[in-house]
Amino acid sequence: MENNFNIQIKTARKACGMTQEQLAAKVGVSTQAVSKWEISSYPDASLLPAIANALGVTIDTLFGIGKKEVSLPQQVLEATRAAIRYDTEDDPYSGCLELMKEICRAFAMGTCGCDEYRPLEQAVRDAETWETFSQGDFDCGFFQSRLPDNLYYFLLMSEPKNGYDKVLAYDEQMVELFRFLAMPDALRVVYFSHSRPSTMFFNERTLTQELGINEAHSKEIIDEMLRRKFIWQANYNKGASEEKIYQCITQHNFVQFITFTHTLLHQPCSYNYQTGQRTKPYFTNDTYKNNVK
Repeated sequence: MENNFNIQIKTARKACGMTQEQLAAKVGVSTQAVSKWEISSYPDASLLPAIANALGVTIDTLFGIGKKEVSLPQQVLEATRAAIRYDTEDDPYSGCLELMKEICRAFAMGTCGCDEYRPLEQAVRDAETWETFSQGDFDCGFFQSRLPDNLYYFLLMSEPKNGYDKVLAYDEQMVELFRFLAMPDALRVVYFSHSRPSTMFFNERTLTQELGINEAHSKEIIDEMLRRKFIWQANYNKGASEEKIYQCITQHNFVQFITFTHTLLHQPCSYNYQTGQRTKPYFTNDTYKNNVK
């Protein structure tokens, strides 16, 4: 018959994202022993310190004694760790991200005055072309979430103490970046570099073969990408000579950039939840006036 100890040890193990096999290895017992502890039996008293240490809890906690109220962030932490599943053919973090989407949705609903959580409608999740969002604008910051599964995201930005101006002020380097991406074929090459395995190298001839760009123009684009640290350069030793080869510095920054470019091009046409409480502009300085050329 299941008792309080059985419940507590199972809960603590799952909160750590630990399997029965892993706990058994840490304590120095068989997996079958751990399984029995979680069903109806008790371990030898001498093992209790090792079990508590492995699970990061106290012995009292294992017996449900003196249990303290758990903060909401700690609850989220424990639920997130428990949602990481290594015993599945899917990405072990897929369930974890699904849980976070639910938490983000609850946050959006709460800011809009809802008092009861409701899951997102499946029709919204399955939409391929309909741009449905939740968002809120406040003097202390904002959030925006695109809801369909084909490009879900949640962005939360709290307003800096001195506003967005200092960090996000008008900057000619941004203009230079946009000029580079506007060069013929430049954006195609950036897409190309992010579509290859991170272990693969390429050179100017690769861009000619794959994208039909002549080597002189390829070199111009590559030089710009090197300058902006989009790629890095290595030297390939071919015996008596060396050849310059390049590798993409794979990061999600480019995906972020293209995602929010997509949002600018395809403005929200529908809101699942929305609230607008902001009373001031996002930028209050005039730095852009001093950079007119």
